[in-house]
Amino acid sequence: MKSLFVSALGAMLLFAGLSGSPADAQPPAAHGGLVLTVCPPGPDGGRPDRFDGPDCEQTGLYSLDTQNRELWVETVLPVRDTDLAGRTPLGLVLSGKAASEVWLNGHALGRNGQPGASAREEIPGRMDAIFYVPRAWLQPEGNRVVLHLSGHHSHVRLNAPMHALGLIPYTQLTDLIAMHYWPALVTLGFFVLGLVFFGVMAWRGEARESSVILALASFCAGGQLVWEVSRGVFAYPYPVHDIRLMAIVAFAFAFGLCLNAYLFKTLSGYSARMRSLILAGLALVMLAIVATASGFDGKTGFALLAALVHGAGWSLWWALRGKAGAFSHFAVFAGLAVLIPIFGGRFLDLYLYVGSAGILLFLFYRQAQALVRARRERLAEQTRASRLETALAEARQRAAPAQLQLVSSGRVEYVSTDRIVQLKGAGDYVELHYADGRTALFNGTLAGLEAELPETFLRVHRSHIVNTAFVSALERDAGGVGRLTLSQGEEVPVSRRIMPKVRTALAAPAAGG
Repeated sequence: MKSLFVSALGAMLLFAGLSGSPADAQPPAAHGGLVLTVCPPGPDGGRPDRFDGPDCEQTGLYSLDTQNRELWVETVLPVRDTDLAGRTPLGLVLSGKAASEVWLNGHALGRNGQPGASAREEIPGRMDAIFYVPRAWLQPEGNRVVLHLSGHHSHVRLNAPMHALGLIPYTQLTDLIAMHYWPALVTLGFFVLGLVFFGVMAWRGEARESSVILALASFCAGGQLVWEVSRGVFAYPYPVHDIRLMAIVAFAFAFGLCLNAYLFKTLSGYSARMRSLILAGLALVMLAIVATASGFDGKTGFALLAALVHGAGWSLWWALRGKAGAFSHFAVFAGLAVLIPIFGGRFLDLYLYVGSAGILLFLFYRQAQALVRARRERLAEQTRASRLETALAEARQRAAPAQLQLVSSGRVEYVSTDRIVQLKGAGDYVELHYADGRTALFNGTLAGLEAELPETFLRVHRSHIVNTAFVSALERDAGGVGRLTLSQGEEVPVSRRIMPKVRTALAAPAAGG
């Protein structure tokens, strides 16, 4: 998490020939290019009288501890001749958990917050600050820098609270950091899309538990990325840096648990209680890693590694036992786990999010397959239920035919529905076709009679209702419309919209047989 900023800024410092910064997540005890003399405040609480007193010590930048203390620092920064003669504005960058005041060769460069002897007296400064350096203040033989620092608002203790000190071309540090984060930011849209899509799926009740897990996994991956890149979005006060680090660990922790939760839901076949117990055990292991690992990069990386190894181990176990789809899960989990030791700190800045997007894409694909299968199964169940209802309706019709009340020329007539082959709409009249070939015209509309007919009658067109017991064939044209052939040989058109329902209804006798 710190390594990307250090490597980006270090590249500029090295280019300037002023100081070097390692890209490792856990920096060494001494800075490779600068020697710092660190002293406590003077007797009056201000600047010490001298920087070679018995209370002073020499150290490197990464072993300089500003947390919950006030101190004064002196160092010498070299400068190149090209920088002295150049026209590009220069700035002194100071990055770390401290409020600061800075002097260069006796000139006050500025203040970042307000250092103090206690939290009450201190005003927290920005985590990443840059001070404009007039070229006239620079000296070719070396430049004395004095820092007044304090860090009384630290929430958690870091091994290396200071990240960078050196001269660079003057720039907005957030722009410099964001430039190195943009490849990871590409994946943010994917995480947002996953959150929305599977959130909607869960809300609609489609594979609810699996959809909820994937929505949470997308939220955790996206949340971790947002906190990761926040350093390149706004210049936050240094106490926010501790919150940022804790948030990154928390989101990575939850993301690892979500991956395993989905794995066990889709492959294990275990009960919800058993799955919860296994995940609780994994969470305890990850908590122990977070509590004991050194540095927040280590906490994040090793906790996530434990979750991936756990998922890969179970997937391999199921693959060896012949569980379908288990080997592909093993390959994905193991592949992401291998990237952590290969890329080290850089993994947490970039490859984690690319890898997370990849593993989520794989799980999204698997979940999409599961949703398609579930929908097909529901459709098949609905089709079977519809066929059964139609078959039962035909059985009731044969056992006790319904009587249809019809009016013609002021006369009421009751017709047994098992004698009716079809009904045709003809304006304000309905034309009935009987099984014996007769036809009759009655007052009314198809819409009015449709509700009174038993389930064996099916409206296949806006002008036609047929008795499915008298249908002998169904044909479908290339355009999607169809034709029914009745037992008397007459053809009836079938609209494209009603075609699937007609096919389902006509399959009922076969199912019943």
